[in-house]
Amino acid sequence: MPRLTLLIGLFRRFRAFVLKRDVEVVGQCRMCGRCCREIMLRDAGRCLKTEKQFLDLCQSDPLHECFTITRRDEFGVLIFNCVKLDGDNICTDYESRPALCSNYPTKSLYYNGGWLRDDCGYSFKAVTFRDVFMRRRSMGKSRFAETLQEQIEQEKDKRAL
Repeated sequence: MPRLTLLIGLFRRFRAFVLKRDVEVVGQCRMCGRCCREIMLRDAGRCLKTEKQFLDLCQSDPLHECFTITRRDEFGVLIFNCVKLDGDNICTDYESRPALCSNYPTKSLYYNGGWLRDDCGYSFKAVTFRDVFMRRRSMGKSRFAETLQEQIEQEKDKRAL
């Protein structure tokens, strides 16, 4: 895993812990089939880098046999495509698809520094430090100012009587 991706994931986990806010997965599938291509598979949290690792994964979970190796990325990680995707980008074995597919996209993708394609119907919605700071700044300032002004007006009215 590239170091930048690792750092992004660590930062996202740290931010969620500090702010006590979990990321949300929002949106819906557009049935484009892009998430079924160019996939990195993991076993025990590690990306697969050898064909033997892939065969071992298939032996322990035969549902992964629907993936075929297409290439390696620049870090030596195997990249896969799903063979169950038809020409209309529909899964031909939808009811028996692996958990990787039925749970996509997962929060763990976000917390591991991953990302979703810009054209994906899903997105990650996370509260950022800036969101919290700006909300507190605007809420605190305006509420305080309004309350103070109301109290000043009330005191003026009392004194006038």
